[in-house]
Amino acid sequence: MLFGPELRKKMLAAVERGESVSSVAARFEVTRRGLEKLIRRCEERGTIEPLRPGPKKPTKLTPADDAKMGTLIEADPGITLKAIIPHLSVEVVESTVYRRLQKLGYSLKKSH
Repeated sequence: MLFGPELRKKMLAAVERGESVSSVAARFEVTRRGLEKLIRRCEERGTIEPLRPGPKKPTKLTPADDAKMGTLIEADPGITLKAIIPHLSVEVVESTVYRRLQKLGYSLKKSH
């Protein structure tokens, strides 16, 4: 659950004044677990801001993999994601290949 910045500040101030986590959570109508996570985040990271959504690690696929996928698709437009994976430099799942191909503008639509 995301709390607004003012609410986060008020809840932390109440806990710092000595109120129990349970009573602060009840008063502000938030879960105790959510408040505990906010306190822990503040202690560990020194900020009350939530983590940004999105990937936390760099992508495994390289520009060379992008080029290889393009070559494979041009050679065989009906190629499947499973068939592409063995040609890549790293082991990835089908959804990773699918998302990268979408980002590169490729579509693996089958012709029936």
